[in-house]
Amino acid sequence: MTSDSTSMPPAPTTPATPAEDTPHDARSTPTQPLLMPRASDPTDIDIGGLSAARSVLIALDFDGVLAPLQDNPDTSQMLPGSTAAIAALSALPGTRVALVSGRDITTLRRLADPPPNAWLVGSHGAEVDLGSHADEASDAGPEGSSAAASAADSPTLTADERGMLSAIDSHIDSFEHTLPAGSGAEFRIEKKPFSRTVHTRGLDSVLADALHEHVIAAQDEHAGIRVIEGHDITELAVKKATKGDGLRELIAAGSPDAVLYLGDDVTDEDAFAELEAFSAQRTDAAASETGRPRNLSLRIKVGDAPTRATQRIADPEAVAELLGRIASDRAAQQSAN
Repeated sequence: MTSDSTSMPPAPTTPATPAEDTPHDARSTPTQPLLMPRASDPTDIDIGGLSAARSVLIALDFDGVLAPLQDNPDTSQMLPGSTAAIAALSALPGTRVALVSGRDITTLRRLADPPPNAWLVGSHGAEVDLGSHADEASDAGPEGSSAAASAADSPTLTADERGMLSAIDSHIDSFEHTLPAGSGAEFRIEKKPFSRTVHTRGLDSVLADALHEHVIAAQDEHAGIRVIEGHDITELAVKKATKGDGLRELIAAGSPDAVLYLGDDVTDEDAFAELEAFSAQRTDAAASETGRPRNLSLRIKVGDAPTRATQRIADPEAVAELLGRIASDRAAQQSAN
């Protein structure tokens, strides 16, 4: 077993506030039927609303969206095209880029190396870092935000949550005792402030299935543990926040006129659901004021899984192309005004 330890970040993150008190299992959400929108070429996505909006929030998952999935999660890197596009977007007035990830924020910042004014959501929404200017809308360029989020508080665990994390560690460690002697099998455990993630990518399918069943059995022992399923990972978390909660905080902090969310995994469906609700509110409000519905938000799934998103593109390469288009078009719109 390989244990990839990530210590509690010294600073600076703040726990997000969950929207509900009941356990929130990614396997049981969303409640509405999922869709299978046809894949679009990045050049065919209508980005006119994003390009012209006074203020825009561009929220992006990291693994599988900006960075291709890797057997070893420590080797994940953002594609150069996305890196360049995010830098260009972050330099534009009225444009806020946010990374929304299952990674803890310390690891996300190390792997993604985002621009100083990017906002970060980590641990599936349990950590939110808005820098030292959380009360400002994204009207400024890179100088408008601090490179360090020194104003934020460190994440906290209750005594019960610390106990559950300890129980999770013991439960996962016990899997080694079920393996045949001398099997030499190794699996990777990613330690996060509020959870433990077991990676099964690259494992023999029989071993991966057995490990998965063992891991999720921890929920039977402790009802407060949340099981999160993803691409070849199973995560046991002691916080109930979701990416939807994180996105809601980003929208509340920035009050954007338009929002783009790109995600590839099951956990991103919570963010798509949140953006769907936000879009419906904005559309209803616009129709009431002008008599014409107006929706400037986009929900885009990366990959071929069922989704609540209304559009789909193929892979991180397509993401890089789309972000580059948005950066170029938005810069052109602003230069023309």
